[in-house]
Amino acid sequence: MKEILSSGFQLGEHQFTLGSMLQILAVLTVAQVVFWAVRAALRRIFKSSSMEEGTRFMIMRLLRTFIYTLGTIIALETAGVDLQALWFGSAALLVGVGIGLQNFFNDVVSGFVLLFEGGVRVGDELEVDGMLVRVERIDLRSTRVVTRFGNLIVMPNGLISGQTVRNFTQGDDASMLRVDVNAAYGSDLNTVQSILSEAAKSEKGVIRKDQVSVLFTDFGDSGLQFTVFFWVSEPWQRMLISSNVRLKINDAFRANGIVIPFPQRDLHLRTGDINPVQP
Repeated sequence: MKEILSSGFQLGEHQFTLGSMLQILAVLTVAQVVFWAVRAALRRIFKSSSMEEGTRFMIMRLLRTFIYTLGTIIALETAGVDLQALWFGSAALLVGVGIGLQNFFNDVVSGFVLLFEGGVRVGDELEVDGMLVRVERIDLRSTRVVTRFGNLIVMPNGLISGQTVRNFTQGDDASMLRVDVNAAYGSDLNTVQSILSEAAKSEKGVIRKDQVSVLFTDFGDSGLQFTVFFWVSEPWQRMLISSNVRLKINDAFRANGIVIPFPQRDLHLRTGDINPVQP
């Protein structure tokens, strides 16, 4: 039995035996059991608390990383691996790898920033590069998001933490949207404003009905330019809500004889004799 446990292989200056590998496996198994036990206890605590989902996920992620990292270090130390010598011996290699993996380490550091800072959490609805997404999972290197079309996208953490990101979930519980529309010259301005205001207020996805506002923004080349502003509590549905408002405006314009103009140009033709150019 001792001969079997002492058999193994040589890796660098360290001899890995079957016994040492079993020790490593035992320590990692204990680390896994400890994580399961702590996670179960925390879940019971979370059920009776008002802690947000994103904060819960962050705690679980950091706890798992800490336990696994600590378990790996203890496992290697138990197997007799000199970690200090290992780090010093591979210092030059780590420098070269670090230069080649700058973006990777940037994403990892950004992952810690996201997890600790709390500016972006699981379940938040964000606007990144003009795209509306919902955060499903935050890892150390990347963040998994889902678009409103159901597509799963893996974004590097550096992309989210390194630029201005609009977070619809945190902060105010409402977002302001706008719909632009033109009315033909000669239209009754009061009627147009009344239609736009009523179209927004009658949409069920619009909140704060008393704060709907209509602005006469400009005299355009082809018509009078108006903008209606309104508030919504579900940014994820903003395209649908804006579409419904536009449909209501179009129907009301038709019913009241108000025309939405299209670009027009006047062409003037000159008639008469044109003297040819003499050579």
